[in-house]
Amino acid sequence: MDLSEWRARIDAVDQQLVDLLNQRLQYVLEIGRLKREHGRPVQDRERERAILERLSAYNQGPLSTQAIEDLFNRIMQEARHLEEGQA
Repeated sequence: MDLSEWRARIDAVDQQLVDLLNQRLQYVLEIGRLKREHGRPVQDRERERAILERLSAYNQGPLSTQAIEDLFNRIMQEARHLEEGQA
């Protein structure tokens, strides 16, 4: 396989990642609505910690555990931002 074919594969995966992230954040918006209905705070530190632990344990590389935590901390930060904006 040549360079352009590998890059085309990466481009396809990148699009899938964007679709999956947007799907995840659509779920976040619904969770935010439910939290507001029940008077719950946007941030749930225990849930976020559990997510990071679960994903770090699931990770088999080559992405490092620190990279997984950094990426998902950023994703969760964006999720909180969206939830807060839906008030």
